[in-house]
Amino acid sequence: MNLFINARRSVMLVLLAAVSFTACKKEVEPDPDMASQIAGSYTYTEAKIGGKTYPASQTNIKGSVKVIRETANTVSLDLNIRAKSDNSDFLVGSVDGIELTDAGSGTIGLRVESDEIAQVKGDKIIIKSTDDTGAQFTITAEKN
Repeated sequence: MNLFINARRSVMLVLLAAVSFTACKKEVEPDPDMASQIAGSYTYTEAKIGGKTYPASQTNIKGSVKVIRETANTVSLDLNIRAKSDNSDFLVGSVDGIELTDAGSGTIGLRVESDEIAQVKGDKIIIKSTDDTGAQFTITAEKN
């Protein structure tokens, strides 16, 4: 009888150990380094002006945007959007120290001080700006 109890106890301990090792899956933590997720080169694909979206082929602009990682939560942008006709500047320059925020639903917000200047969702960056007349527009570029 004592042998039966010891054998039963040993089997229970082995089962308990097996369940302990297989029951808990190690959760994969999302990468908290948002800057690494969005860093890279993007090519201009469309513009939205006055509520209407125009593909790059229907506009007079061309170019690219580079997102460069500074820290885990900051980036810089190098903008090189130019007129197709004469290669003049449209949206050209660099912005450093841009803070990244989790805007929800897989979207990362890019902020300068308290103003959101762009968003990245998936492989697209959407840059918000205003023209000389005060009209708002967005430029969308897709990651290469």
